[in-house]
Amino acid sequence: MRRIVVLLAAWLAPGLPASAGDGSWTQLDAWKGGVQWVTTVERGRWQLGSSAGRDDGEWWARGSVMRTWTAGPDRAPWKLRAGLAFKAEQIRPRERQDHAHASCLSEGADRCAAWDAGLQIEADRWAEYGGWGTFLMGQWTDIDNAALAVAGLTHKASGIGAQLSLWHEDGGKVTPTIMLSAPAGKRLSLRAGHKFVEDETFVGFSFSTY
Repeated sequence: MRRIVVLLAAWLAPGLPASAGDGSWTQLDAWKGGVQWVTTVERGRWQLGSSAGRDDGEWWARGSVMRTWTAGPDRAPWKLRAGLAFKAEQIRPRERQDHAHASCLSEGADRCAAWDAGLQIEADRWAEYGGWGTFLMGQWTDIDNAALAVAGLTHKASGIGAQLSLWHEDGGKVTPTIMLSAPAGKRLSLRAGHKFVEDETFVGFSFSTY
């Protein structure tokens, strides 16, 4: 209930203009032993996010619904978002005690499921300087106290881009990832990158309607 009250207060708070935008972003990355898919859809003042993947033989899925406000100059405003987040994941039976919500289909099952819900906040900004575009994003959710930071740079004439991201959640190490992308069509781009802590190299693609 406390989370819902805090969220309603943020959604109804005056002072910051709401943002209106329409578009979607989808990416799919694969590496040896794993895969990850991410989609965000923005409609007016609302953004819906979803992601799913498989890593170390276990599946997981996340979702979010957030409202957007803007702050800063009209040409390159910050988009500030707040909303609800959800997570479901496959776990081993011995990990049930580590989760507030978990269940197994039977006592002898070798795989169980855990789920949680919480708050999520995010801020992102796209700005252009000469022939370059920059992207900054920070995101936090109280589910696993997970945080993501992203900084990207794109050469507008060629569409070639580079990105550095940092990910951390309770029980894990800070994971830096570098990624390069190149256009393969009007809305399609190819991606390749490397996660340093896991020492994993991935390839994939992204599709944008913005």
